[in-house]
Amino acid sequence: MKRQHFLPALAIAGALILGTTACAGTAPAADSQPAQNFPANSTMDKIQKRGKVIVGVKFDQPLFGVKNPVTGKMEGLDIEMARILAKDLTGSADNVEFVEAVTKNREAFLQQNKVDVVIASYAVTEERKKVVSFAGPYLESNVALLVRKDDSSVNKPEDLQGKTVCSTTGARAAQLIGEAVPAANVVLFSTYSECAQALKDKRVDAVTTTEAILLGVQSQNPDAYRIADGHLADAEEFAIGSAKDDAAFHDYLDQLLNKAIADGDWKKAYDSTIGKVKPGDVTPPKVTL
Repeated sequence: MKRQHFLPALAIAGALILGTTACAGTAPAADSQPAQNFPANSTMDKIQKRGKVIVGVKFDQPLFGVKNPVTGKMEGLDIEMARILAKDLTGSADNVEFVEAVTKNREAFLQQNKVDVVIASYAVTEERKKVVSFAGPYLESNVALLVRKDDSSVNKPEDLQGKTVCSTTGARAAQLIGEAVPAANVVLFSTYSECAQALKDKRVDAVTTTEAILLGVQSQNPDAYRIADGHLADAEEFAIGSAKDDAAFHDYLDQLLNKAIADGDWKKAYDSTIGKVKPGDVTPPKVTL
């Protein structure tokens, strides 16, 4: 079965997200039972004793992590992965505290122990691997360009010579566009929703990130945007970030992902998020990190 390398996305929440955390089940449910016991003082043991897992996620990222403006609940594939983790460690998928993590602060949140893990469309790079640990991957998506539908001047990366491209601070896509098209002017914001607004307002000529995220922006306003032909890079790997040099926790996370794939939890998470807009068979990436 051929692996999908780009995925359609859920719509971006059309409202400002206020605050930095969204708590769900900050105390363990009365009937919750963790799946297993862990060595004393291990990260897994500490999370179990605390009764909740603290996860850095995106709040405005279509497909991955979105705060529903109507219900106030967190939605997306990353959110479902966090709930799988919470259920395994605490016995209840509700025992999660979601902390908003934007692209530029993900490493800092892990290094400062503000979160246990980051599950926030976190693409694996060699630079990031120097400071954090990655488990997975659990998803793949190509790096692409989003442009205005009425702009016929940009059809491939080379067309961006002398034009302005938006990405987020710390994103690999920003580096890739600088390497592929040195004459392009790269503008960085904290979130891709800001980039989307800048594209709509014609302050930038394109937005670059993974195709899955761009398809989410496009689905919000299909008459305004289109995906340009060609990719800046092949599939990026999205993985779970954790503190560097915690080998036991890293190994646990890899085992959890393998178990989620084997027992169907990964497929359920996919079907309840991405699968709602693109139903059908999908092959999860192999856990190799």
